[in-house]
Amino acid sequence: MNKMNNQTKNQTKTLQGIQRYYQRTQQNEHGNTYYIEPRETCPMYILNSDDRFVVVTFDKDDNYIVVNNKRYYLNKYNSVKCTDKISQRVAIVDLDELKNSKAYPFSDRFSHRFTSKFESFDELKRIAMKQYERNGVPFVKQVAIYDEKTATCSYIYEPSFSQATDPVSAA
Repeated sequence: MNKMNNQTKNQTKTLQGIQRYYQRTQQNEHGNTYYIEPRETCPMYILNSDDRFVVVTFDKDDNYIVVNNKRYYLNKYNSVKCTDKISQRVAIVDLDELKNSKAYPFSDRFSHRFTSKFESFDELKRIAMKQYERNGVPFVKQVAIYDEKTATCSYIYEPSFSQATDPVSAA
């Protein structure tokens, strides 16, 4: 038991960015139903930070969000993303890591339907605080629903809180 705990601690130390705090926990054999949730080893002071983690939506074709007219690409260090099978994707973003990411100029001519734009990091922190206020540490559940008649799979997203916008679901 002690050996396993040491291995987990060593593995956590080698992780970088949001990977130190969040993980994707698979719930079925196909790997398409899962939770994006905090790791068991995530320190309490990080989990209790009400303005650090935020759930955002973004356009599949963008793979970034816009803050103060600058593009910040969502990568494995600053976010954990849900499926890429739909146009409007969902991600949990570590705002501390996102601030440290490289920013690129943004032009509206490159906007897509679900491009997420924010005035400032303060706005993102306010959104994070509202999400935290509703249900604590944010998490997202992705549920895959298989239709045997059409042999297709659709996805439903269940964030840990209700958003001001329409719920995210797709076929």
